[in-house]
Amino acid sequence: MHRGELLYTIRDILCNAGFYVSHVHSMRPVGFDLVARRDNTLLIIKVLTNINALSEEVAQELKTLSSLLHGNPLLIGIRSGAGILEDDVVYDRFGIQTVTSDTLQSHLLEGMPLKVYAGPGGFYVNLNNKKLVTLRREKQISLGSFARSVHVSRRTVRLYEDGMNARVDVACRIEDLLGEPLIKDIEIIHGKTLSHNREADATSSSPSIVPPFQKEIFTFLSSLGYEIIPMGRCPFEAVSVEREKILLTCVHRYDKKLQKKAEIVSSISKITEQKAVVFTDKKGTQDHIQGTPLIVREELKKINCPEDIIDLILERIGS
Repeated sequence: MHRGELLYTIRDILCNAGFYVSHVHSMRPVGFDLVARRDNTLLIIKVLTNINALSEEVAQELKTLSSLLHGNPLLIGIRSGAGILEDDVVYDRFGIQTVTSDTLQSHLLEGMPLKVYAGPGGFYVNLNNKKLVTLRREKQISLGSFARSVHVSRRTVRLYEDGMNARVDVACRIEDLLGEPLIKDIEIIHGKTLSHNREADATSSSPSIVPPFQKEIFTFLSSLGYEIIPMGRCPFEAVSVEREKILLTCVHRYDKKLQKKAEIVSSISKITEQKAVVFTDKKGTQDHIQGTPLIVREELKKINCPEDIIDLILERIGS
């Protein structure tokens, strides 16, 4: 399956699972391909045939964006450098959970729980260590007897009881011995939001060369009190943060590409439920493009505080 086919397959799966999904876009460079929301769950998704193509730099920006928007990053792929990815297994690429399209489909549409993840040397599961301790003591099984029954050392049993994860085969023997399920589900949809280190974000996401017009806009927004977190591989150039207010910030000269760019940003804005804005260099015939307001450089220079930008955005979209 080609990447384009895979991308539309993922979009169909998400739509069938009740998610609102952004349009597929082909703008380059690309840090993510889709954003999808269902109720309070926001997914920011990258789709690749070979997951090894995701660099650490792109992964960091994906995690940064997910953290800022209170979403979860997810990578969908077919293979890695080691071969074809197994279904019903969660992989990891630079801290981003990774699954196949079939895994996503069975999890979202059929309610199939995910329990197995790929780690060094094989497949592993998360054990409910507190339940493990309770059951072993209730059944009066000594550490030595327990270790012999599941074919591990006494020290390894202690590590399991302290919270260490187990290989799949060992976990199955433990469940057979104790007679109750102990393997915990892996959550890829409602996972914990990554902690947000803005200082690290600014360092890792900043492009090496910032075009003069973009730099001018960022400088002015900073003077108004916005924290600018550049995005080198997004349809928008930055996420601007002022207290709890977040703006998907696009900076682009008024040309033929602006219409398409604003349409893409508008789609993302609606799904993420965050305001978006395009700062441009001259006034055209429109105040907004599909709900994404356009603010001209000269208008921006007349603004005195962050609230004035929000007021102008709301005025442009008629809210």
